[in-house]
Amino acid sequence: MENKQTYHVVHYGNKATRRDYSKVSSGLDLPDLVEIQTAAFDWFLRDGIKEVFNDVYPISNYAGNIRLKFLDYEFGEPKYSISECKYREVNYSAPLKGKMELEVMDPETGEVITKNEEVFLGDFPLMTPTGTFIINGAERIIVSQIVRSPGAYFDIESEERTGRDTYKCELIPSRGTWLEFMSDDKKAVLGRILNVSIDRRRKVLSSILFKAIGLSLNLERGENAFDTTNMKKFLKALNLPVNSDVIVPEEEREFQNDYMLLYTAIFGNYEEVRNTLAADKTKTKNEALLTVYENQRADEIATIDGAITLMDAKFFDYRRYDLTKAGRYKVHKKLSILDRMEGLSLEKDLVSAEGKTLVKKGVVIDKELRNELRAEIDKGINCRALPFTHTFSHPSTAAMDTSWKNSLVGRILAVDLDGKTERTTLEMGTVLTEEDVKAIAKEFKQVTVYAGIIASPVKVTNDNVNAVLDYGSRMFEIGRVTLNGEDLTNADGEVMCPTYLPEVELTKLSTADQETIVAEATNHSGGVIVWLVGACVQEVTVMQEGHPVNLIGIDPLNDRHTITMSDMYALYNYELTMFDGVGSQDDIDMLGNRRIRTVGELIQNQFRIGLSRMERVVKERMSIADTANLTPKQLTNIRPLTAAIKEFFSSSQLSQFMDQENPLAELSNKRRISALGPGGLTRERAGFEVRDIHNSHYGRICPIETPEGPNIGLISYLTTYAKVNEYGF
Repeated sequence: MENKQTYHVVHYGNKATRRDYSKVSSGLDLPDLVEIQTAAFDWFLRDGIKEVFNDVYPISNYAGNIRLKFLDYEFGEPKYSISECKYREVNYSAPLKGKMELEVMDPETGEVITKNEEVFLGDFPLMTPTGTFIINGAERIIVSQIVRSPGAYFDIESEERTGRDTYKCELIPSRGTWLEFMSDDKKAVLGRILNVSIDRRRKVLSSILFKAIGLSLNLERGENAFDTTNMKKFLKALNLPVNSDVIVPEEEREFQNDYMLLYTAIFGNYEEVRNTLAADKTKTKNEALLTVYENQRADEIATIDGAITLMDAKFFDYRRYDLTKAGRYKVHKKLSILDRMEGLSLEKDLVSAEGKTLVKKGVVIDKELRNELRAEIDKGINCRALPFTHTFSHPSTAAMDTSWKNSLVGRILAVDLDGKTERTTLEMGTVLTEEDVKAIAKEFKQVTVYAGIIASPVKVTNDNVNAVLDYGSRMFEIGRVTLNGEDLTNADGEVMCPTYLPEVELTKLSTADQETIVAEATNHSGGVIVWLVGACVQEVTVMQEGHPVNLIGIDPLNDRHTITMSDMYALYNYELTMFDGVGSQDDIDMLGNRRIRTVGELIQNQFRIGLSRMERVVKERMSIADTANLTPKQLTNIRPLTAAIKEFFSSSQLSQFMDQENPLAELSNKRRISALGPGGLTRERAGFEVRDIHNSHYGRICPIETPEGPNIGLISYLTTYAKVNEYGF
């Protein structure tokens, strides 16, 4: 009887398998070497194309009575096989069809007519199983591009001539406005100040940007803009420090001393903050908005409405500004309070979301403890509201466990809660109090709340009630008013401020309601709580060389792909804490700060360009066409979309004929990475640092294989076992 030999199956790439009869393991399976191409294109077909459709649609006309909605899409079968496409010298492609719904509203009757139709959106090139495209019968490769990753970066540059250090920080999106803060001490009279550059335009004082987003006041009739008494009361009510030593008695600019108190209370009593405010001549929020507008649109007449629209478009509009998933991940990693806490001790105890003490006062946080704290920090502990502008809030949503009681207090419901009792039946927009959280924890495991905004509870007394109502309604929004845990009602028995809804125009408290709050605060001192809604930041105070340093981090629950006001606060605070030696510099050549744009993302960007051009045509047709006979097919002109796709595959710098010298040349061509191309570097601009080998390359990018000549170091290749993750790192 024969002895059966045992074997195990070894995979060589995606297709080939071999039996291995050796008794000693032969090591690792060979990886799928074209996975970087095929996996990225599969992602585009599955998710990427849907993201673009959801960004652009629905399309509405200027009057708002016609809307074209996107419902779904599907690819048909290719007309020819791969071999036949090569023989006929045509594209290997499949028809893309989109299901659209047109809504036409009669302006007189208000009746809405709906029409559904399938619209042909052109033939879309498909990838072959080997990771190539067939364009006009020839096999082409889309080369992956290595670019600087979106995210927040910090650097300290020294001038050789003067020996001065310049502190720089920048927030770089994948698409949209660059935001850079930098220190400047060239003018000895002013001392070191902090400037901001928006979209690489002329620098302005950083305080102007913060005044424009809400950290400011507008002069109201009969107001004394030089009296700081109410501002001091307001800051005390918010549990913020009052630095009376920053007041300049002979100051003649309106609100200047108020701003000194406000900014040093939030950011810390830094000389740079005081110097910047001293140099800043803008007195009100409206002046700051106009200054930003003039900086960005120097040739146009500045208006308040135009300035608000510009600010919203520059930073907060998801169609114009995109950090991407990778950028949001990098911003979270850099601007979280967690990494800056390492090696420092806490000024007071750190309490968990469930109310347990995590770290006692004075304990130094080492690397191991920092990693243990990560999960707790991500639950949103130690969050508070800072001044903001309602128009710019645009929060995302996040699910929170009801066991995170400390973190849930002050959060705002993003959905209606239909509970069994009156206490647990809550409307969307309700600010959650401690009593609400205890009640809903008994019935619900999770609730959906807004991320990026939060309400801070402020106890009002007979002494501070006027200051809280005045400044609270100007720099924050009043989200709820409670008396001994229950909603406060007005003279008509109606609840004051029942909800706060971000995308809805708000009505301010009436004079009668304010008088009711003042009366109740006088009768029940400390029992009335005003919940002030603002930008959500995470705060912790650490001890550095014997003095406290306040760290401001972003809201860990926020996953929005645009910049938020809490990002701006955290970025500015990081720059300031660098003066105290808290924080770290970034090496831009490290692979952790560079990412790969794979074929899926490159095609997605081109698809977005084509669809945006198509959107303009659709809007034009909506305005001139007869609404009675309109259909989705009549509105849709696919030429801009097909032209953009054709242009990319035919003439893009990253679309190349496949190297067919031998199978190895073909494989290495598919794993090629280029730093050139649109959005990347140019040969002339690239210096030695970018081209050089970095220690983070080893095992990831081949340190040897690169062309000679002008492209040296700009074209590189992935190592055999290197893979690209979902973020492109």
